[in-house]
Parts: sequence; C-alpha cells; structure tokens
Amino acid sequence: MAGDDQASTIYTALANLEDSVDDADAAAAAGAAAGAASGTPAATAEAAAEQQAGVPHRWRVVGMMALSFVLCNMDKVNMSVAVIPMAKELGWTAMERGLVSSSFFWGYSLTQIPAGWVSTSIGGARVLFAGVALWSLGTLIAPPAAKLGLVALCATRLFVGLGEGLAPSSATNVMARIVPERERARAVTTVFGGLDVGSAVGLLLCGPLIHWFGWQSVFYLFAVLGLVWCLAWPLFKPEQQDEGGGWACAQAAAAAAAREADKRRPVPWGAFLRSSPVWAIIVAHFCFNWGYYTLLAWLPSYFDMALGLNVEKSSLLTLIPYVSMTLMTPLVGPIADGLASKHGWAVTDVRKLCQGISFAGPALCMLALALLTPATPGAGPIGLIVGVMSLAFALGAWSRAGLYCNHQDLSPKYAGALLGLSNTAGALPGVLGVTFAGYLLDQTGSWAHALFYPTAACQLLGLVVYTTFASSQRQAWD
Repeated sequence: MAGDDQASTIYTALANLEDSVDDADAAAAAGAAAGAASGTPAATAEAAAEQQAGVPHRWRVVGMMALSFVLCNMDKVNMSVAVIPMAKELGWTAMERGLVSSSFFWGYSLTQIPAGWVSTSIGGARVLFAGVALWSLGTLIAPPAAKLGLVALCATRLFVGLGEGLAPSSATNVMARIVPERERARAVTTVFGGLDVGSAVGLLLCGPLIHWFGWQSVFYLFAVLGLVWCLAWPLFKPEQQDEGGGWACAQAAAAAAAREADKRRPVPWGAFLRSSPVWAIIVAHFCFNWGYYTLLAWLPSYFDMALGLNVEKSSLLTLIPYVSMTLMTPLVGPIADGLASKHGWAVTDVRKLCQGISFAGPALCMLALALLTPATPGAGPIGLIVGVMSLAFALGAWSRAGLYCNHQDLSPKYAGALLGLSNTAGALPGVLGVTFAGYLLDQTGSWAHALFYPTAACQLLGLVVYTTFASSQRQAWD
C-alpha cells in the first residue's frame, strides 16, 4: 500500500521529461542541448557560474512546487483526522463518514487524464496555480459547508480533489520546460517528495490543532497557507528560463518540438484496451489502491473507534505505518535492479516478484488485523496491531518496483497516457472502497468485515491477475 500514487507519478514524470527532450532532440537536432546535458565544458562552465551566483532560478521554482505538494497532501489527510470530531459533533453514521472521506476522490478521478492536455495547451504554471487555488478555497469553505449539510461538505471536498488532480501533470510540464536533463531526476524527486512530507506534517499537526483550537482550525490554517502560496507563485516567474544558459534556449526549443510531435501522433487508446499487460496494470492499480485509500481514510477512525484512542493519539499512530513505508522504499529499487542486472533475472519476473510481495504480504497482514481487532474498544494489543499495520505498509512499498515501473516497460513513448488510464482506475477505490467500508461498518459493526477482509480479497485478486497477465515486454504500438 505504498505511496498514494506518488511512485507512479514520479516515475511517469521522469518518463515524460525524458520524452520531451529526446523527441525534440531528434526533430530539431539540437546539438547544443545534447552538449549541455552530457556534461561538455560549456555545461560545466555554466554549472560553475551558477554555483557562484547562488540558487538558480529553476531551483527556486522547483522549491515552490515542492512546497505546493506538501500543502497538497496536508489538505488531503486533514479530513482523515478531522472526521473523528466532526462525526461526533454532527451525528454522522459510519457510511456518512465514508461519503465525506470519499468525496475527495470524486474530483480527483475526473482530472487525471485532462490535466496533462490542459497543461500542454496553456502551460503547467497556470494550471498548478489554478489547482492550488481551487483546493485551498475548497478547504477554506469546508467548516461552514459542514454546518449546512453533508452534501455541501462533500461538494467542497470534490473541489479539493479537482484541484489536487491538476498538480502532478502541471508540475511535470513546468519541469519539462525549465529543468535541464542532467538535473531531471533530482528535480522530480524533490517536487514529488513533498507528498510524503505533506502526509507526515499534516498528521503531526492535525491532532494538536484539533485539541487546542477545534477541528475547524485544520481547514482554515491549511487553506490560508495554500492561498499565500498562490500569492507568491507568480513572483517566482515559473515560466521564465534561467538567464545566460545555453541549454535553456535548446531546452525551450526541444520542448516546443516535442509538443508539436505529440500533436501529430495520436495516442493509441484502442491498442491499450486490447492489451492484456495493460489490463494487468489497470486491475493491479485498482486493487492496490483499494487497500491504500480505504486505510488512508479510515485508519484514524479505526484507532479511535476500535482501539479507544483520542484524536491526538489516532493521528500520531496513523503516521507510523507511513514512516515504515518510507524507510523500506530506499531498499526496493537497488534490490530489484540488482536482480535484473547482476543476477540475470528477466525484468518481467522482477516486476511480478515485487508486485507479488506488495500484494501477498499486506493481504496476510490484513487477515491478521481482522483477528487482532478487539470486540471491545481499548481491549486489543495496540502495539502489535500498529506493528502489523506498519509491516503491511512496508511490504506495500515493493510495488514501486512492480506495478509503478510497468508503464515505462510497456511503452516509454506513451508512459504518461498509460499512467493517466491506470491512475483513473486507481482513483475509483477512493470513491467505492471508502464508501463501501462505511456502509459495511454500519451494517455489520465489524472492522474485520468492513475494512480488512475486503482489502485482503482485493489484494489477492490483484495478485492473481498481475501474476498471470503482466509483462515487461515493449509493446508493438509503442
């Protein structure tokens, strides 16, 4: 259950940036771009000059985008914690909790595919501004909307989802325009690493803020921070290239040529849908995110309702599994790459092994949690439950070398389009799974039947489908 699609977004961002340079270099024969990217004396001189001049303009822009991604996940996790006191104050059932938590994903799923097209048309900087403004305004009006009723509150969360769905593609577009190839990986991981930071900061802040200032505070404070970011963003001139860099002109020409090439080359959507390996990715993405999104939405409530913990302890304990996932992640890539490069494993086998670990391991943990969850709140082994939950998240990190690498394996050229397709399917569990868990909790009163058994079943289904049909072979339509 790794990464809230962060890994998929990072991987595809790298692929999109690579395509934007490589296609344009071929079209424009931009020798200057190749020289700058490959570390020629001119590129070295430029780098030395930049070190003397301080932080380059492009890295100030990258820093601002990373900050926007921190705010992005802060505004996503705040509802997971705030829903606990809100439900008690407003008298919500478990299903109504699920509806509120899932409404974010209604908007998020709608903007996955359109976001890239809009960013290409009008520029990623403007789209990112619009996204942050939209999700901040949606967050700002959530408290008064909650007083009006459930439908009004769900509408505000839909706006938050719409805004946050614009962020990944728009940030990728900005980096494709202003960041040179030699700095590509560092820029992408810096920006999208803000998501992990945002989850941690949000979960750490929400508990104390709610305790001292009420649940409304996490919406007002986080929204104001986003609106301040919107005021500052234009001052950083995100569409402007660094001055005096020979690579900058070549990069701009390369990006323009790549966009023209993309317009002439339609995406083969029909071929995607006729491909068994593509369907393996789609099904795996859906099944994997069923576990991730339902746990993201329900863990604080689970710690509160099933284990009898207060809101501060619930938000803090929710953070621990995400820390375990973060600690596992640096080990996954080197081990997976080593199996292929040093031990001669086929890439398809590596993908299936890694994704198998991230499905089978968490599924077994979910079954264990179903048995460990106490019938009486506060009577269960809290430390053991948190430990098993953390193990599930840590094993889920192996998906970063499985499912989330597979788009680029099948088609480097269309990795972005494939990600948009599978990520749309991956967003659906945020609507279906989160709501369904609330409904089952109301009907059965059992966390095992509402949360853990359905998650384990979905993960085992994903294991069977991905193991049977997945492939790393480059497809004929690439």
